[in-house]
Amino acid sequence: MKPTTLSLTTDIVIRNEANRVINALNHSSYPIEPIVAESVIESLQTVAEALELSIAKTLHVRLIAIRNNIHVNQVVI
Repeated sequence: MKPTTLSLTTDIVIRNEANRVINALNHSSYPIEPIVAESVIESLQTVAEALELSIAKTLHVRLIAIRNNIHVNQVVI
């Protein structure tokens, strides 16, 4: 299948989902619990590792930060 300008790579989809979780974690009026963010990021990391995507390392770093109560920035590819 030839990629189009509207198609998304798996890296981008995983990045977008991780960023949604990070936004919710840091959102003042609609925060999620850190344990929920950990679970989602860990699941995304597992998928990225299984697919051997470069974003897996970045997600691992974000996961460690969340577990250690350190502010987490958006994931950028």
